[in-house]
Amino acid sequence: MPQQSKPIPRPRPAADTPVPEARPSRPEAGRQPSRRRQRAPFVLLVLGLLCGGLVSLLLLNTVLAQDSITATTLREEIATARLQNEEVAQRIQKLTQPGAISEGAERQNLSRDWKHVNPLPGATDDADRVGQTR
Repeated sequence: MPQQSKPIPRPRPAADTPVPEARPSRPEAGRQPSRRRQRAPFVLLVLGLLCGGLVSLLLLNTVLAQDSITATTLREEIATARLQNEEVAQRIQKLTQPGAISEGAERQNLSRDWKHVNPLPGATDDADRVGQTR
């Protein structure tokens, strides 16, 4: 491979020689904006979209966290209500037992009347028929 030599610099014109009028390579009126200016709106758009996405994710996360807290609170309230419901059902069951009913009657000065038993209607008719055959 041949080694390339360094480029030779062009000689500068002397100060006393007239310099031809330098013409711009592109006219000023038709000049395009620089690359940096063209990228700025795109970069701002991308940054705006990223920031908007981040904010929306944070809001979504916050809403989900609030819903989770609400759901946990509701579960705890439901568990407490079930326990209270079971306690009330047990208390009702205890109060409807025959012993508890008789104690309540005694507290109200009610006594048993064994002399006058009120049979169920039609119970005497059935008792008479038991010993009979058809």
